[in-house]
Amino acid sequence: MFQLSLLKIFIFLLAAFFIFEAFKKFLKKQKGQTFLKFFIQIFIWSTIGLLIIHPQIAQIISQKMGFGNNLNTLIFLGFVFVFLILFKIIALIERLEQNISEIVRKEALEKITEKQRKQENLAN
Repeated sequence: MFQLSLLKIFIFLLAAFFIFEAFKKFLKKQKGQTFLKFFIQIFIWSTIGLLIIHPQIAQIISQKMGFGNNLNTLIFLGFVFVFLILFKIIALIERLEQNISEIVRKEALEKITEKQRKQENLAN
């Protein structure tokens, strides 16, 4: 049987929340939500949830690879934190790129309409 501490429950619920959010964004077909991004998010958060429930999987893998067990918890929490930050940064960059694209399009359209007005005024 496995033992769940408050921290494990919190991290598992956090992983479940991010899986739910990824599904919601993908089903709504939000801008910038590609299948690859969706798949990576589901894979990472599912793995985190699985390792929280069955930590012996991480121990087996680390033993086969020759790593010790002492820092597994800290390393795991570090990865969770890094992935949280990484996904937030990626989302922020994508929003900035979309905003920049919209601004550039608007300016280009304004320049085109301005040139057309000048040409019409010269023709008249």
